[in-house]
Amino acid sequence: MPIPKTSAVRQRTAPVSHRHKPWTVLSAMQGTQTPTPVQVPLTRRYEVSWVDDHGQLDSFIRVAPAMPIFEEAFSAFTHGAVIPTTEGPVPVEDLEPGMAVETASGEIRTLRWVGAITLVPGASQAGDLASKVYRVTADAFGLGRPATDVTFGPAARLLNRDPAIRNALGCEAALAPIASAVDGVSVIEMTPVSPVRVYHLAFDGHHVIRTGGLEVETYHPGQDAHYSMSRELRDVFLSLFPHVETMQGFGRVMWPRFTEQEDGLLEIV
Repeated sequence: MPIPKTSAVRQRTAPVSHRHKPWTVLSAMQGTQTPTPVQVPLTRRYEVSWVDDHGQLDSFIRVAPAMPIFEEAFSAFTHGAVIPTTEGPVPVEDLEPGMAVETASGEIRTLRWVGAITLVPGASQAGDLASKVYRVTADAFGLGRPATDVTFGPAARLLNRDPAIRNALGCEAALAPIASAVDGVSVIEMTPVSPVRVYHLAFDGHHVIRTGGLEVETYHPGQDAHYSMSRELRDVFLSLFPHVETMQGFGRVMWPRFTEQEDGLLEIV
């Protein structure tokens, strides 16, 4: 007896489950998990010129993390800051390692290292430190201090001899971040509207030099800087300073450093 057609259809057709929707592009996308975005560390181009113990001048550009401890090493002086040398006043952008610079105490020291970066308004940064510059107006700290307006980078520290420092910290003077002096009149915080080139200077040891009649520190990472970095990060950091072999190679801090807390209290750093 022939099999009825209806039976044949039942035998050839796979059962359809109504619990499953037909495949579509939309359903496939809905079933795919969105991957977690990977956080890529920010980096920056650091420009370095230095002179070795034999007077050999060298320079290089290196990409390294855009972290405050790195950026602070390159951003104290702005383009045009005048530095006293044995050859006369020289703009910071024209200084070369090996030149003899006069310190605030009258000593002559050999410039060993010049670092520079460019601050680009609106660029992504790890912090807001390097996004500001500071203008000190004429006579802001006394007659002729400075004689004319002077602009500093965000990492500048000025030697403060105010008697209040002696009372608060128990020392004759201390190095204060330029940001702590902002009052909107004599010292003004500004956000640059175009790229700004900033610099820092390093010697064999920590010193204070003059620019515009103001006493400004040369670069030193701080006595406890090595505690804030991993071994790998410290190696990258030191690669930017070929004139020193270890963090101890920067020497001791010449003057105490302080920062001003939100409550107005001063804290040694």
